[in-house]
Amino acid sequence: MGELKKRIIAGVCLAPAIVLIFYFLPSLLFFIFLVIIAILATIEVLKIAMVKERVLISFLVLCSAFPLYLKSYEVYVMWAILSVLIYFVLRVFLIRSYKQGLYGDIVRGIVVLIFSEIFIILPMTYFYFLKEINKYLPFIVLFSIWASDITAYFFGKGFGRRPLAPHISPKKTVEGLIGAIIGSMIILGLSGSITGLGLMESIFVGGLMGILGQMGDMFESTGKRLCEVKDSSGLIPGHGGILDRIDSFIFTTPFLYHYIAGIRF
Repeated sequence: MGELKKRIIAGVCLAPAIVLIFYFLPSLLFFIFLVIIAILATIEVLKIAMVKERVLISFLVLCSAFPLYLKSYEVYVMWAILSVLIYFVLRVFLIRSYKQGLYGDIVRGIVVLIFSEIFIILPMTYFYFLKEINKYLPFIVLFSIWASDITAYFFGKGFGRRPLAPHISPKKTVEGLIGAIIGSMIILGLSGSITGLGLMESIFVGGLMGILGQMGDMFESTGKRLCEVKDSSGLIPGHGGILDRIDSFIFTTPFLYHYIAGIRF
């Protein structure tokens, strides 16, 4: 079966389930669902980076969810700093290892810990923050990214001539980026009654969402290139792993939340 068919079948099966989860889960369970997704993505990063202390780092990342749920941002920042110290102390003084490459292992672990706390669990919890403003706002992010991916694919296939960043993502083209922007513009343009934005402002925000989604994808691709892997895992046929599916939310969810929240409050 071709990759495109796998992507379509997996998308058709998963999309309705995700929509139902986003709509019907009450706030606390929705937050827990987002944290579970974030931890699964963290485990993928740990495997990619070949970090051994997966339970320890996953636990430290999980702990960062509590101040986020309480919206205690000062505590979250302090924990992000403290968690690095905890990992470093445990790794150096308690987890005995004198093999060659010890220092490289420690540095990789710290990098993955910081990355997971800032670029995985934090962007995912912004879905929860968006839902608190309006239960339909998370869907706008979802649908804008899905539309962006679809239009980027077809624009890239049909018109793609100029590589966007060939050393990072060889298949991405300038034309595909334009398609991604258009797809997101359409969704945001149709969502003014939910966001409270005018038509032109909605289109502008949609364009930024399309760009940020592609940048999140390229951001993750840079890390995979560094670790010399194609997909974060093979969990989702045709789509790769959890991290491959949530990378477009790294910058888009915080952006939309603060844009909407800033305007409304």
